[in-house]
Amino acid sequence: MTRGMAIAIVIAFCSLPSAKPALAAQQVYIYSILHPFYGEIGTFTDTIERTGEVTRIDSRLRVAVSLLGIVVYRQESDITEIMRGTRLVSLESVTEKDGVRVEVHGTAQGSQFLVNATAGAFAGPATIAPSDPWVLKGIGEGVVVFTDTGRIVAVNISGGNYEMVSVNGVAVSARHFIVMGDKRQDVWLDGQEMPVRFRVTEQGSPIDFILQDPAADAGAMAVAQVKAPSLARPGNASK
Repeated sequence: MTRGMAIAIVIAFCSLPSAKPALAAQQVYIYSILHPFYGEIGTFTDTIERTGEVTRIDSRLRVAVSLLGIVVYRQESDITEIMRGTRLVSLESVTEKDGVRVEVHGTAQGSQFLVNATAGAFAGPATIAPSDPWVLKGIGEGVVVFTDTGRIVAVNISGGNYEMVSVNGVAVSARHFIVMGDKRQDVWLDGQEMPVRFRVTEQGSPIDFILQDPAADAGAMAVAQVKAPSLARPGNASK
């Protein structure tokens, strides 16, 4: 990992399931972020709240990599997505990568989803999906918007077969989806369509997001606890 590297959250596609009842309380899910060389480098937290047809997803990414006690890379992102039914209606995010601030402001307008971001202005179809593993439900082709940059990318999603995947040292049966856009990314969904693990590849290194307490009850308040990230030194990576 170098100072110029940015962790982009995995691309997703399709829609939130409409058949599930509205949840009475918000759900909080915390993922540990594991790098194959540096070990645990941070956390990714999703807070999901459903009210009727409206779903709000607040995401918080905190990454710091240190060598010999010196932070050599830092990335922080705060993202808010609002879905009405299966449609993304609003996207707001602020990301700081080594002191560089990037903002994204997106809204649905008629048959389009319009984005005004630090990287420029972009437009996509009203059926666009955010780059969020929580909205991945099936295979096919579609268009997504990167929540941290506002870029709009066409993707193809394949797979969906069940396999055993390791989550915190426990073998979990999950459907494995492969997302192909400008890079390959992977998502594993358990029987409740919950992403228990997902992976992005940056500069040739697979970076895994592992859900803490994947057995959390999906129908109640679920807060998965995780220890403060311990930045492993090179050669001591746990993965």
